Amino acid sequence: MAHGVASTRMYNATPAVAEAWQRLFAQVFADLDWPVRVIPHAWPASLKALWQRRDLVCGFMCGLPFAEHVAPVVPLAAPVPAVAAYAGLPRYRSELLVRRECGWRSLPDTFGQRFGWMVPHSQSGYQAARLLLAQHAGEAGRALYAASVGPLDTPPRVLEALQGRQIDVTALDSYFLELVRKHEPAWLAGVDTIAVTPWTPIPLLVAAETLPAPDRERLVDKLCSLHEDARYVALLEAVVVQRFVVPDVPAYDSLPLAAAGETHYPEIR
Repeated sequence: MAHGVASTRMYNATPAVAEAWQRLFAQVFADLDWPVRVIPHAWPASLKALWQRRDLVCGFMCGLPFAEHVAPVVPLAAPVPAVAAYAGLPRYRSELLVRRECGWRSLPDTFGQRFGWMVPHSQSGYQAARLLLAQHAGEAGRALYAASVGPLDTPPRVLEALQGRQIDVTALDSYFLELVRKHEPAWLAGVDTIAVTPWTPIPLLVAAETLPAPDRERLVDKLCSLHEDARYVALLEAVVVQRFVVPDVPAYDSLPLAAAGETHYPEIR
């Protein structure tokens, strides 16, 4: 019997979403009869500290730090967002966001303004955008923006900065945005997506490597069969998940390789 903690911190997009994840995983661990506490581990608590916990039974982890082995974790499952654009695949991308009032219609329209970002180890909140912008920076890697503002740490704080006119353009996790669109669309009032990055593997659920293999296998089997259980239909719908699948671990290896590329544009500027 596994015991410890679980956290969906990365995708606790709004209070309602956090409650929805709490209900989902409370049911999962009740079914397994495991004494696992679902904790918020809310900002400003460090995500890296969460991933380092030896009692982590289940928690979301960004694919880039996962592939870089920044914490002793093992993969469990990856969500497949229940939105047609995801084509039934465990993938996501970044959306480049601006305030509608600015009147911009393309990414180059934002050059010379203020770009806001989360943290450099974030695939969706930094690296994906950097690689997209590198295509516009030229071989000399010229600066594209008047200011590069960060770290802003979390998606809600990034949105607050955008709406508060502290920044003019930013990049955010598309699945996070799907959760906001479902539960708190007012957060995106007057905000438009002007560009998207290529699809990459979505953040996955991981456990500390100390979780015994039989428990890990049982949890993976449980997560990947939730969509077959009628009791979970509404619970999955609330977090915009079609189903969970076993992640394609080698696919995540492309993320640090890409992040190491475009050396002429090493940071968003």
